[in-house]
Amino acid sequence: MNGRKEKMIKHPKVLLVDDESSLRRQLLIGLTQRGFEVEECEDGLSALKRIETARRNGLLHHFIVTDIRLPDIDGIKLLQVIKSKYPDLPVVVISGYGDELTRENVEDHLGNAYLDKPFEVDDLAAEFKRIGLHGEELVEPRAKLATETQPISAYVFIRGKSDADLYEIFTKLYYADGVVFCDAVRGDWDIVLLLQSSDRKGIEELVKSQIQSLKGIDEVEIHYSERPWLGEDMESFIINYERMHDMEKTGEQAMDKRNRRQVSAYAMLEIDRSQLVPLYSKLYFIDNVTYCDATDDGNTIILFLQGQEFDQIRRAISDNIRVQPGVLRVKVLNIVEMIAM
Repeated sequence: MNGRKEKMIKHPKVLLVDDESSLRRQLLIGLTQRGFEVEECEDGLSALKRIETARRNGLLHHFIVTDIRLPDIDGIKLLQVIKSKYPDLPVVVISGYGDELTRENVEDHLGNAYLDKPFEVDDLAAEFKRIGLHGEELVEPRAKLATETQPISAYVFIRGKSDADLYEIFTKLYYADGVVFCDAVRGDWDIVLLLQSSDRKGIEELVKSQIQSLKGIDEVEIHYSERPWLGEDMESFIINYERMHDMEKTGEQAMDKRNRRQVSAYAMLEIDRSQLVPLYSKLYFIDNVTYCDATDDGNTIILFLQGQEFDQIRRAISDNIRVQPGVLRVKVLNIVEMIAM
């Protein structure tokens, strides 16, 4: 065993993620007295950046401790994101509002331990001892970000004339070239498409030749997908998080994150452009959000949401999306089956 490894094991490094300053102080003092080196974070997104920066600099964390209720993303979601990239990094989840189902949820998402608040510092230290120091000591290579040319995606919102045969329009568009998704919706628009092409010119040609040429089309609006750059650390976590979820699926399901058994909706968020990056980072990890895309030069975010029922989606928008700093207005388009129209 080399000297560097012995030194790191002598003072195991803990990252504590909790927005309660008094608890962080209590655990910081208690764990430091017991020989641990402790870092603090108030929210989940800052924790992800700390983990990645530490790995890049060779200063590995040996344990992560996270509360479930964080001001930005849910602690279970944070657990999933961490485990998607570093499955051997031990994560202890804590909560003052948990029950047996919470414990099972932590276990299901590969959490290494769960503690109900309040707990003693010795309880946490005992969990560390039980888990042990089994993480990889060498810094893992950072996931390479894709550099190859990616297809251009765009959302196309379509409104039919009052006398239009929407079923006929929908059927033609559903099988049209370049159409990834075709959804009938209720709200300000009638149909939403997700198109892909090699460039914007290709998108414009598809719209002109396959959409605007159809009888009964009243208005068409194009919103190009413009995923913002979130910084190398966050991009790296997202890539591994998406890869983890793709590995859980097979066949056609791996190509489509949509759950056809659930109800779905689009939400168009008019936002304060200066809040694009922090807002996008939070929305990406919110429950019920399946896709998250920026568009219109960062002035709009388009979300694809799914839930067991529309009331669940409505509550997610009301409780977790409208309240986010930087969200100015929200328009919702519920997706419906064509036979229900």
